Amino acid sequence: MEGDSDAYAHTAQVAAAIHPYVHYIHVRLKQKGALELLALTRSMVNLGVPLQKIAVNDRVDVALLTSVGAIQLPANGLPVAAVKSLLSEGTRCGVSVHSLEEAQAAEWAGAHYVLYGHVYETHCKPGVTPRGIAQLKRISRLVSIPVIALGGIQPRHIPELYTAGASGIAVRSGIWEAESPVAAVMAYRRMADRVAHRLHW
Repeated sequence: MEGDSDAYAHTAQVAAAIHPYVHYIHVRLKQKGALELLALTRSMVNLGVPLQKIAVNDRVDVALLTSVGAIQLPANGLPVAAVKSLLSEGTRCGVSVHSLEEAQAAEWAGAHYVLYGHVYETHCKPGVTPRGIAQLKRISRLVSIPVIALGGIQPRHIPELYTAGASGIAVRSGIWEAESPVAAVMAYRRMADRVAHRLHW
């Protein structure tokens, strides 16, 4: 989620509407400071988003102040072990990765999961070649922690992603830029549940 302070109220309202259909809402204000991130996180909580469903990007200070459910670290971010030592029991620590080597390093460091992408073409990264499904499949096979796929994902991609070994998906523009974020998130959730049911049976 990115935007100026005027947009935070709307962002929090959308988060409150979609949270019943997702496991986590990733809070990211890359060009803003800790104060803005803290304000957005608290706005979401005030509107009913459970703390355990919020994942804060990079800012360990905000994660500690709010006791959110997860902290998401960049691959070149703070050491996983050091961050985990500060977190309360039950708080998850994930790492964003772009290669098998980074995924393995995150696992060895004690990350609970990795966020891997971008798998498909996405206008969030114009001109950057997607890393593709083959690399996702390799990473999912060679690390034992969950691998969450990210980047350009539409509901139709979910069968391919789960078959490749992804444990879940992360979506930005497909939901946040949709005409109806709730309708969009429900479409993702229906497909994910259908595929997960098929794979387990």
